[in-house]
Amino acid sequence: MWKKTVSLFTLVSFFLFMVSCTVYKSQKADIETTTKMGEELKAKGKKVMILGVLKTSGEKIEFPKKNPATIQGDSIIGRTEKTITVELEVLGVEKITHKKKLGLYEILMNDGKIYFATAYRTTEDKLIYDTYEPISIPFSEIDLVWVKKVDPAGTFFASIGGVALSLLGLLVIIALTKESCPFIYSFDGENFIFDAEPYGGATCQGMKRTEWCNLDFLKEVNGQYEIMITNEIDETQYTDELSLVVVDHPQGFKVVPDERGNIHTVSQPTIPLQAYDKSGRDLMPYIFEDDWVFWQSKIEEKKEYQDEDLKDELIFEFSKPEGATEGKLLFNGCNTLWASQMVKQYLELYGSDIHKYYENLEKSGPAKNTILLWTLREELYKMQIRVETEDGWKSKGIITGGGPFVSENKIHVLDLKDVPGDILRIKLTPAVKYWKINYLSMDFTENAPVTFEEIKAMEAQDHENRDVREILSQVDNNYHVMPNIGDHAKLTYTAPPSTPGMARSVILKATGYYDIHLNSTGACQQELLHRILTEPGFSIKYSLEKYFQWEKKLIN
Repeated sequence: MWKKTVSLFTLVSFFLFMVSCTVYKSQKADIETTTKMGEELKAKGKKVMILGVLKTSGEKIEFPKKNPATIQGDSIIGRTEKTITVELEVLGVEKITHKKKLGLYEILMNDGKIYFATAYRTTEDKLIYDTYEPISIPFSEIDLVWVKKVDPAGTFFASIGGVALSLLGLLVIIALTKESCPFIYSFDGENFIFDAEPYGGATCQGMKRTEWCNLDFLKEVNGQYEIMITNEIDETQYTDELSLVVVDHPQGFKVVPDERGNIHTVSQPTIPLQAYDKSGRDLMPYIFEDDWVFWQSKIEEKKEYQDEDLKDELIFEFSKPEGATEGKLLFNGCNTLWASQMVKQYLELYGSDIHKYYENLEKSGPAKNTILLWTLREELYKMQIRVETEDGWKSKGIITGGGPFVSENKIHVLDLKDVPGDILRIKLTPAVKYWKINYLSMDFTENAPVTFEEIKAMEAQDHENRDVREILSQVDNNYHVMPNIGDHAKLTYTAPPSTPGMARSVILKATGYYDIHLNSTGACQQELLHRILTEPGFSIKYSLEKYFQWEKKLIN
């Protein structure tokens, strides 16, 4: 399963250093930038590897994970999963070597040429071998590219996805530093894989929260689980608790938490009958499966925006079983990298008053309520789930943002008692440029019986070999603090005995917050902040103006 979704002077190379995988749009005008990406990474001893391409025609091409494609000039060059048969003269073959890591045979010819084969056989005078079909795709035919970077000197092998950006948007965003949260890596038996990005948006202690995230890559190895938490961003991260919830459930069922940590099962997911935006454009190619293709705002259409253009309007129509009074919406999506960057820009408006602002958020009162109402009204970092009822559209739930590099599955249980007929219509109205959506489905089945156990780490050591196990064992405001890029801790858990005949899933339970390193000098811009927090739509206008300023600066 493709899964979970960037200093100015290094542009793309910095982005790929900080983010080991991403998805971005590639257009003919982007050849120079894409070539530069390859040159800069090569100079740093890194590789750009491409795992998949979505063509403008809608065709998806995937490359073997052990034999990814590369950038050559203005094209993507690689070999598809399809195989072809090739013949060589036996007399021209010097030797054949089995490359176990690649899963291929290397055929060295007398003239120095090298061929790779998935299998081979010989006759009296011929070497006949199977190999992946070669393919060359010009940038002009490419819409999305899945890129993976391997840093030979690095500790982690990251495999994430879902940052669907236009490459022009990429140029804008890679000139920015992501403002986010800790990265969680899961050990799959061979590598640590980037697997979760909890409590995004919790930018001070007053916003601290607990988040539950499926760990899709975590494997039990010798009766243990290993995860790693890292700080890879210019911020100080405060982690209060890191636990694992180990769930045994029936085979063939997916286990997904809701935003309160309740565990739900999904056994019969139903994708929309149709999905479209307010212009009638079909959204199904983006959201019908959990893959590496994401819906995002068409920012190129917003340059001369009106007030009605500040939010997108997305409609999803599902078949509703007769008599269904409740349903589980499975949503996979998160905030964009631009939304992540805007957090810092909003906070820096407080100037030297930022700490007073943080102190106010630690108390239940008007300041905290204003922020929560603002994010919900503008649908920047929270988004309402509206359902068409017999009395019109009603809000039936709230999606909390996160990411932007890992898009998590979350369940939202919807009350459907007042939804007539056999069609369920759901409407999302995300703020422009703040959300990306990978997948939606509904499941109308009851939750299956599961057993689960929350486990604490048996060992936990930080980057200086200090024991942090007790610090991370419970929510008690005793924080494991990571103030610098490169700080990390590795945690080991003992896996509970499994239930015979049952499948197992593991969910991360993480509690904490982070403090972005701000330029907090200067006076608080009170008038501007007042408009952002109280004037409907103004914060989105402000964000779009900032975006287009960045875009113009980079183009010129």
